[in-house]
Parts: sequence; C-alpha cells; structure tokens
Amino acid sequence: MAVQLAPEVVGDAVAILIYSFFCLACSLFLFWLVWCHNERRSYVILLAFFMSLSIVASIIQQINTIVWWRSIKTAQYENLVANIGHTELNITGASTGLDLALFYIQYYCYNVEAMLVVCWAAELAQSIFQLRRRMAKLPMGLIAKGTAVFVPVLQMILLRTSAVQNSKFGFMVLADAILILSFLFGSVLLLGILVKYIHSRTALLSWKVQYGQHSGGTLPMSEARSQPGNVQSSPRRSIYDSWLVVRFTIAFVVLGLFELVVIFFQLRAANSNNVANLPAQPDLSPSKARTDFVLFVPGVSAGIFTYIVFGTTRTFREYLVKLVLPKRLWEKRELRRSRKK
Repeated sequence: MAVQLAPEVVGDAVAILIYSFFCLACSLFLFWLVWCHNERRSYVILLAFFMSLSIVASIIQQINTIVWWRSIKTAQYENLVANIGHTELNITGASTGLDLALFYIQYYCYNVEAMLVVCWAAELAQSIFQLRRRMAKLPMGLIAKGTAVFVPVLQMILLRTSAVQNSKFGFMVLADAILILSFLFGSVLLLGILVKYIHSRTALLSWKVQYGQHSGGTLPMSEARSQPGNVQSSPRRSIYDSWLVVRFTIAFVVLGLFELVVIFFQLRAANSNNVANLPAQPDLSPSKARTDFVLFVPGVSAGIFTYIVFGTTRTFREYLVKLVLPKRLWEKRELRRSRKK
C-alpha cells in the first residue's frame, strides 16, 4: 500500500511519530510506577491514564494521516465546502470519519485532565488550609474524580447534538466551558496556595503538606514481596514529596497554557469559518503537511512532561534504583541506611 504523504515530509512525520511513542512510553511508565505503589485512586494515575489514551488516539491519527494524507485532505475540503459556517468546524478543523472520532477522544481527554487538575487543586487547598468539611464522611475525592471523568462524556454527547450545533454561541460556550472554568477556578485556588506557601517561607514557618500522607497505599508490590530477612520493612512512603506544591504549580501553568492555546485556535477558526476564507482547492502542499504534523506535538508532549514533574520524586527514584541494582547491592545499601538511623 502506497503512502500518500509527500516524500519530503515523511521524514518529519516519522520523527514526530517516534517522539509520540516516546511520550506514550513516559506516560505509561508513570502509570506503572503509581500502580506499583498502590496509589490507584490518585490524581497522578488518572492523569497518566487519560494522557496515555489521548496520545494513543494521536498516534493512530498520525499513522492514518501518513498513509491516507491526500484522501483525508480531500475529504476535509469537501466537508468544508458542504458545511461552511457550521459551528462544529470551529473545533474539529473539518475532520471526518476516523479523524473526527479520534479528535473527540483527544478533546474529551483534555477536558478530563482540566477537571482533574482543578479538583486536585481544591483538595490541596483543603489540606494546606485545614478547611473543615461539613460532609467529611463522604468520599469527596472519589466523587470529584468521578465527576471529572463523566461530565466531559456528557459534554461530548451534547456537542454532537443538532440542537447545540445550531447555536454558534452555545456550541462554543459548551466546547470551552470546562477548559475556561477549570483554568479560572484553578488559578484562584493555586494563588491562595502560593500565598500561603510564600508567607510560610518568608516567616520561616514550617511547611508540610499533609496531602497524600494517608491515602491507604502500601509498600510497592515488588518491595513487599522481597524484603531482606535482616532488614526491617519500612512504612509506606508517599509518592509525593515536599516539592508537591512546586510540582503542581508547574503542571498547572503548563496545562493552563496548553488550554489557552487550544481555545485560541478555536476562536481563530471561528473567525475564518466563512465563504470569504474558503480556499479554491484542498491544500496538499508539503508546507501544509509539515504544519499539520507539528500541531500533533503539543498534545503528545503532556506524557513526557507529566513524568518529569510527577515521576521524579524521591520515592520513585529509589524504587527505580532498587529495580536496576542487583539484590545484594540493594540489601547492603539498605543495611547501611538502617544502621545510620
């Protein structure tokens, strides 16, 4: 089967595809690390899961585009001509068929991630400020995570209904509501957390985030199975560290910038979605192909970024060292550490 993508662009497309697989590997690796530490209800594992799902959809779309480039662009142009001015084109970019389905999978994941981050910010604020919850007996964390997963499902369903698509304003509001509200509420919560953090530092007060200290996890599975006979089993260590607020701030800022970029491209598409901007024919030029593949990069980069931010805590680093070191060296290392205590 012949590849329809222009030969001079294939190298760039393959490089981006390889990079996407690397980002997927980072995201899955983070998922595996958190899973091994039995933090299977944490925000980190949920973020890693949905980022992995989004990257898989992106990889499928990239492969499909490489193979069927000319056919896809022609179908998109025909869809654009037939539905010029239609509100859905503002966010889907005239995608059809498999590409349209893959777009909605990725867009669903983006909205889930946005809600997960703002819910996490709320739990961090509650932990730092020791806010008293009237409904403390309810599993608010699980409720928040469930809401973050299922509300975007409803959003995607509504975006596909003709009643919503017939209203340009209503469609755009619904499409961007979760991203915008999550960014705004998250910014307020994060600002409060940072004010508390800076005040504690400048006043030379102790700073300790209690979040994640009692999440019910246990020792990593491999560590629980093979503790040295003469080394006492240490209590479970949290997957979070004293840099949690800094790590979360970095993640929130980068994710927020990505959300703003997504909204910017949607608004720009909405302004050009008219007959006056309709091209005379589909753009099959190599420059257009390169641009399309470069636009895959921001979405998949979340995988490697999330691992760098949340997968490099001391707990994870030591766990990886344990996996790499021979058993004898690890036991000697643990004995030396236990004698120093």
